[in-house]
This record gives sequence, structure tokens and C-alpha cells, in this order.
Amino acid sequence: MSVGKFTWSVSTFFILAGNLFAEDSIKISSGNTVGTYYATSSAVAKISNKDRSDTEKNIITMPSGGSLDNINNVVQGKSNFGLVQAETIDNAIKGKGKWEGKPQKKLKAVLKLYTEDLTIVVDGDQDIESIADLKGKRVNVGGSGSSGKMNFRKILLMAGIQPSDVTLIEKPQSNSQDLMKKGDIDAYVFTVGHPAIAVRDTSANQENIKILELDQALIEVLLKQNSLIKSRSIPIDYYPDLENKVAVPTVGVHTILFTTADESDETVYRIVKSVMKNLDLFKRQHPTLQNLDAKTMSDISFMSVHPGAQRYFKEAGLAK
Repeated sequence: MSVGKFTWSVSTFFILAGNLFAEDSIKISSGNTVGTYYATSSAVAKISNKDRSDTEKNIITMPSGGSLDNINNVVQGKSNFGLVQAETIDNAIKGKGKWEGKPQKKLKAVLKLYTEDLTIVVDGDQDIESIADLKGKRVNVGGSGSSGKMNFRKILLMAGIQPSDVTLIEKPQSNSQDLMKKGDIDAYVFTVGHPAIAVRDTSANQENIKILELDQALIEVLLKQNSLIKSRSIPIDYYPDLENKVAVPTVGVHTILFTTADESDETVYRIVKSVMKNLDLFKRQHPTLQNLDAKTMSDISFMSVHPGAQRYFKEAGLAK
């Protein structure tokens, strides 16, 4: 599958994950195999393995259910690294939400990556023009290992809707296209980097598909509530079959590559150095990565940065 100059090759990523449970491998917990987390994790693995010596461990991508799974996998030692939304890992560190009373103080940032946008894909035949119109509708929020349900419940409450007034379905986002085509759901919501295969495929295979705009008043409330949330516009250039004809206003949050304080400084340093010194090649691995720059990737202030990453940032003049 190709989009412009980028190639989307799921089979390539599967090759990287082939030796998934090898004891001598460094694992990155990602997401479902057709998602942006999996592609990004595989890009990190590909670039890092290109530079590794014969004595250094191979890095592989580990499929998962998403942000919540990734934090648990890293904390429990099932993986060395993971990808997560900034807001979600901030809650984990502070002992909020799913981690109420159990702050995960050992979590450390490695790199700040692309911005994930809150994306609500709706069946245009269902007359859904706003968040309020989702009342009484069936919405897929993703599998139990993702942060989709938790985030969407907050959005509903801020919009004045009780979550109990919406049928929340917890199926993997990779199933959303089929669920909507069969008429089993009216919408699905996820926070994702664009372009996203799921959005492209849904709009290409079904008529009257659109991305729901967020009301500006709601956006302002979300921005005031959390400094990690950013005002965003979803570009539609990659989605010619959508009903939307202009960029869609929404909110977003950065993706963080993270680990724990227990991870080797040398391992973290090697990964960060490999990605940053091959940044142009890294950015070509997936369209979502194309706008990254070294300064943004190293500018992490809301959580502690792993010493191995900080060492490279200082060497490269990206940090003091």
C-alpha cells in the first residue's frame, strides 16, 4: 500500500516482530498490527537494528492492545519500551485514573514523537453532526488495552452527555471498519496519528463516512483542563473519499516512547542516537512521522527523561 512517497508495508513490520518472544531481544510494546503505534515501533526497531553491533541485542516490535497495555507491559517487565499518549503516562506517573493510588514513578521518557488526534469517525447516514448527536448511538472505543474508553467518557461528560446514554463497545480498532460496514456501530473513536489506515479504508469502502468536528467551546474546555492537550486540525488530503472537504478541528496529544529507570543507559542511548542521527530515514518509514524534528523530539518537560536519552540530547546540543 502506498501513499505518495511513503510505503505502508504491514508484511515488513511482521518480519521485524517474527522473533517476538526471543529472550535475547529488546521488546517495544506497540499496538495492533495495522495501527500507527505498530508502524512507529517497527520504524524504531528497523533504524536501531541497522546500527547495532554483533554484541548488541536485536530490537523487535511487540503487538499489544494500546497505551494501557503498553504501560503495564513495561512496568511488569514484559517489554523494555512502549508507546503511549502523553496524557495517559502522566496519569500513570501521578497515580490517577487506572493507576489511582499506585503512581508509577519509575516511568521515564525516551523520545517525544508525533501528535495523536482525537478522531471520531461516523456513519453520515446516522445524522450525527456533533458530540450531542452520539446520544443513543453505538460507539466503538477500542479494546480494553487502549485508553479509548477512558478518554471518550471524559469527552462525553464535558459535552454534557452521560456515558450511560451511549452504547460503548470495546472491540479492537482494527475491527471498526467491518463493524461499521455491517451496521453494528454508528461511530468509532480513537486518538491516532494521521494519516491512519483505518480512516482511509473505512471511507474508501463505505459511502457517507466523515470525521466529526469538535465544537470550539469544547476544545477550549479541554485545553484549559490539561496543558498536554493541544488544539489540532485533522488534514483530509489523504482521505479523498471522506465527506469532509476541509480540515477537521479537534484536539491532540503527543506520543511518547518510554521505558523505566531500570533500563540500561547504554541501550536507551543507542536507540535514541540511532533514530536521531538517521532522522530523515526514520521519517520516511511512515507518513505520520514526516513532520518530526530533533528539537521537538527532545523537548520533554512534563515527565522525567531517561539518563540514556538525556546523555544523547546533551551531546547533540539539544539539552543543557
